[in-house]
Amino acid sequence: MELVDDPMPPGKRIKLYRQRAGLTQEVAAQLKGVTVSAWRKWESGERSVNSLGDWIDIARILRVRDLYRLTGLPIGAMPDDPAEHDSVRPLRAAMHSYAPVVDQVPSLRELDAGVRLAWTTWYQSRQRYTYTAPVLPELVHSARAVAVGLDGAERRHAQRVTADLYLLVRAYAKRVGANDIAVLAADRALTAAYEADDPSYRAASAWNMGQVLSNRGHTEESVEMCRQAIADLERAGDGDPVRLSVLGGLHLLLSIQYARSRDERRTLAVLDRADEIARRTGETEHHHIFFGPTNVQIHRAAAVLELSRPGEALRIGERVDIERSPSIERRHSHLTHLARAYASKRDDLASITMLLRADRESPEESRLNLLMRSTVRELLIRETPTTRADLRVLAERVGVV
Repeated sequence: MELVDDPMPPGKRIKLYRQRAGLTQEVAAQLKGVTVSAWRKWESGERSVNSLGDWIDIARILRVRDLYRLTGLPIGAMPDDPAEHDSVRPLRAAMHSYAPVVDQVPSLRELDAGVRLAWTTWYQSRQRYTYTAPVLPELVHSARAVAVGLDGAERRHAQRVTADLYLLVRAYAKRVGANDIAVLAADRALTAAYEADDPSYRAASAWNMGQVLSNRGHTEESVEMCRQAIADLERAGDGDPVRLSVLGGLHLLLSIQYARSRDERRTLAVLDRADEIARRTGETEHHHIFFGPTNVQIHRAAAVLELSRPGEALRIGERVDIERSPSIERRHSHLTHLARAYASKRDDLASITMLLRADRESPEESRLNLLMRSTVRELLIRETPTTRADLRVLAERVGVV
């Protein structure tokens, strides 16, 4: 068995940028607040970086402005040359086109139905990348064509549908590593939401932009986006269930940003506020944001893991009934975070069990998930006769061996 010859896996990227920054391992470890042994294990690949918060700290120490150059997400050949998913080129062409290209302009109702179907596929299909990718470019062209000539209530409706579409484009582009498209889609969703003159759409689009900023390691900017959107919704103050649900989603995103900034007090305070909102809303899904008691507990476990407390993350995460979440992405993410926590505790059998469960949820998601791949690599380095069979099968499935 051989690990896939990733020309520049994350550990080697850390070493490369440390050397470019002119730092020794001893100095870098001191700046990070870890032992030299821990830093060396990151560079050798013997141990994976546990959380995005740690990645952000390392990037700052090594003076790397773009987190993707350091992590190589999803699969990179060199720090400045990330690979690109096959579906990206037609989607980028549609997003950058001067004018919409459609044979027949659909009605607004047809466009709305098409966007809803695409979202349903994204939520529920275990092959969601395969089935979602082909329809996105056509929907982007159609949305632009439909909006031409509309005004008044119809135009505002078209802008709401367009915002929903760009929310999906952002989610898809993020997962396949097309970061330029994700940023562009998030910006267009926010613009469409403002033109729709709908506070809940505006806040949902702000959540969307906050996700993009978070994913690129811009934690402070994501915090500010969330706080402004929360203030905007709270000023409305009418108790509308849709706005409450989006408000809860913004608090969950904000909690993760505070955790990555190592601000435990604010992290827990925001999660407690999300708990209060969830008791009022129950399990909901509005503007393609899942919110409710289940998702609050999922985020609480993830936030505690970001705070480098895997034992507590497991105590919280093991009590979550993940089947209550209708989102494949949420279920996959939660199981992968549990696997990371078990691996941190050196409970490799439990970690592999969680990874296999996550892979059953969405094999396509597994191949693109940085945390999944890095955890598998770490487990392979210390594999035993007991873990070998299942671990190697999983490693082949996610493209690590």
